[in-house]
Amino acid sequence: MKKVRFNSNWSFFQKVSIVVFILFGISFVLRWLDQNYFQYKLPYGYFHYPPNQTIPFFRSGEPEPGKIGKFGIRESSLKENASCHFLLLGDSQTFGSGIFWQDTFSEILNRETICQWTNVSMPGFTIDNEIAIFQKIKGEIPFDQVYLVVYGNDIYEIGDTPDYIHFVDKQKWYVRLLSYILPEYTRLDLKKKYFDSVQLRMEEEIQKYANIEYNKHFPKSKKDEVEVGNENFLTFLTLFSISPNYFKQSLDVKSVSIQNYLRWKRVFDQLYEEVSKNQKKLTIVYIPLDVEFDPARYQIYERIGFPMEKHWLEGDSEFVLELQSITKEYNLKFIDLRSVFRTEKQLLQKEDIHYNEKANRLVADKIKKMLE
Repeated sequence: MKKVRFNSNWSFFQKVSIVVFILFGISFVLRWLDQNYFQYKLPYGYFHYPPNQTIPFFRSGEPEPGKIGKFGIRESSLKENASCHFLLLGDSQTFGSGIFWQDTFSEILNRETICQWTNVSMPGFTIDNEIAIFQKIKGEIPFDQVYLVVYGNDIYEIGDTPDYIHFVDKQKWYVRLLSYILPEYTRLDLKKKYFDSVQLRMEEEIQKYANIEYNKHFPKSKKDEVEVGNENFLTFLTLFSISPNYFKQSLDVKSVSIQNYLRWKRVFDQLYEEVSKNQKKLTIVYIPLDVEFDPARYQIYERIGFPMEKHWLEGDSEFVLELQSITKEYNLKFIDLRSVFRTEKQLLQKEDIHYNEKANRLVADKIKKMLE
């Protein structure tokens, strides 16, 4: 068999060009396989509060002590002799950021139903973190059913957010080179390290409030006031400056954020498989973005300059259509809160995306009705 050799008449530039072309071809094939064929079983990772401690949480600047359990998650109220046990997986909306613990919909459900509702949500969680905490606790906490609470920005959050991009930019050059050749593998590995870095930052931040006085009088916050629409909305302006396409990256999952949606769907399929292997049921609860039910907020975002779709306020986004398709395909119960929120007003904390006490009451009532 003859050896394949470079033509001796070829110039150095031609030889280098062929080598570069071959390497580019190999990297292209690996990149395609990585994104479309390879299935990785790397750990997702998650961050948590310091275990077995009491730390402050805030409503309108007023602190409330929160007891943290052994898994680093704020402890839910325990109910003796509960006839059913449910797990709640979600992010800050499910956690109840910005309101007192007793006013969160999970605690309302603990008081007003015969079931135990264990809320293992955390502010900042994505579906990556949610499956990671589920894998950690599934053999430790009794449950009959899992409620996956999907918030309208989940597809955006699983993507390359500005904070994650800043983390990646600090990596070594060879890591970034590998991320070009094997983007999904490298991304899974970097995401785990990124979540570890969030853990360290969070612990440092919590230490600043270690000696807080819980009984001290705090002035009334502006969050208690009714939003009228002429406020500064500095947080929304900041969001626009770093993610001007935030809403379309969240809701246009087939035309704008297809890659992030496919990432979310892969993790969801894995979660569904693991819940099913435990012979448990999975229910999806959809908590919409404010642009899906609140015309006043929509106008505020429109003035700021966010690209949006008017039909989101009354119709279905691409994300909702996909969720409806998933629940039909897997025969899952789907609790869509848009129908409830679209008939109400003043459901949001002032100049904030998080839901207030009224909205949490509506969520609890909707879930209670679905249990009947």
